[in-house]
Amino acid sequence: MEKGKIVTLVLINGAEIVGRHVQRTPDGITLNRPRMVQASPQGVGLVNGISMTGKEPDGNFDFPKTSVMYIIETMKELADGWTTQTSGIAVPSQGIIK
Repeated sequence: MEKGKIVTLVLINGAEIVGRHVQRTPDGITLNRPRMVQASPQGVGLVNGISMTGKEPDGNFDFPKTSVMYIIETMKELADGWTTQTSGIAVPSQGIIK
C-alpha cells in the first residue's frame, strides 16, 4: 500500500479504521489520525479516534500486525470525509470546469 494514501484497516474483531498510511513494518501498520468507521441508520460515518470510549490518538498510531486482517484503499467518499474531518478542508465534489 502506497504511503500517504487514505486506507481502511479491517481488524480481527471486524472493526474498520480509516487513516493516512504512514508505514508498514514486520510488526504492524502505522496510520496517521485514525478514525473508527461507525454505521448508523443515516449511513456510515467516522468517529473521532479508534474506540467509542477511548481518548483520540494524537498523530500516528501503530496497529499490531496480529490485530489486522487486511488493509485496503478507502472509497473516495469516506476518504474525502476523513480529509474534511481531520483537516477542516472541505473536498469539493467533482464537476465540469469550463
